Amino acid sequence: MVEIGTSTHPTPHAEARYILLAKQKILTHQGNFLFTLADFHPSADMHSVFCGQFEGNDIFVCRFPHTPKGFQEQGLRDMLFELDDYYYGLLSRAHQLATWDADHQFCGRCGHPLTTKHHKEHAKLCGNCNLRHYPRISPCIIVSVRKGNQLLLARSFVMEEGRYSNIAGFVEAGETLEQAVQREVMEEVGIEIHNIQYIGSQPWSFPHQLMVGFYAEYRSGELFPAPDEIAEAGWWDYNDLPNIPNPTSISGQLILSHAEKIAQEA
Repeated sequence: MVEIGTSTHPTPHAEARYILLAKQKILTHQGNFLFTLADFHPSADMHSVFCGQFEGNDIFVCRFPHTPKGFQEQGLRDMLFELDDYYYGLLSRAHQLATWDADHQFCGRCGHPLTTKHHKEHAKLCGNCNLRHYPRISPCIIVSVRKGNQLLLARSFVMEEGRYSNIAGFVEAGETLEQAVQREVMEEVGIEIHNIQYIGSQPWSFPHQLMVGFYAEYRSGELFPAPDEIAEAGWWDYNDLPNIPNPTSISGQLILSHAEKIAQEA
């Protein structure tokens, strides 16, 4: 687990460990993704952000405009599904902070270049209007809906055929999380739900979501997939589930734990 709390944010140094990115891809070498300064050549166009401490080492994420020679590119989603939970938080945090650093080069209020970083917080300070810019975090809900001994699963148009997941969506301004759950389910598949129960959360750095997971129960209505968002939706018996997301993701965790809960009650 990454230790976030530190009194000051150090600059890159020889004893630290480094996660390298280029074109939003994690850079690896012979299967490794944590490096020392001796493993690569820092350059003037490299951008670095302090992430915290991991296994007693300061961790930095460094972003390159092009992949340095000798390294391979690997997508974060692929890595998260291949690695265990031990490294999930580290890679997710590093990727999210690198995205924030890349996307916040100018002040959103006055347009002044953001060149000053806070020495204790992940924040950029505008030298013109003094506005602080923190990493963006976008709350999303994700919900596993139960109807008797069945679970609601759906496939969006961006998912591969044959793989199904939960209903999910961004929280709108002024909404509670529970209201977002009800609205997203109604908008995406046309049914009403109730008995909404919070289960857990997970940072999901694509690019800066915080996924908040729930269980819910079917109340009324017929499934009607939103034609512009949902390719398929249906009810699946808890003991006969289709291809679902890896349990590294909160989606897979919700589906499997909800199915286990049904099995215990059956």
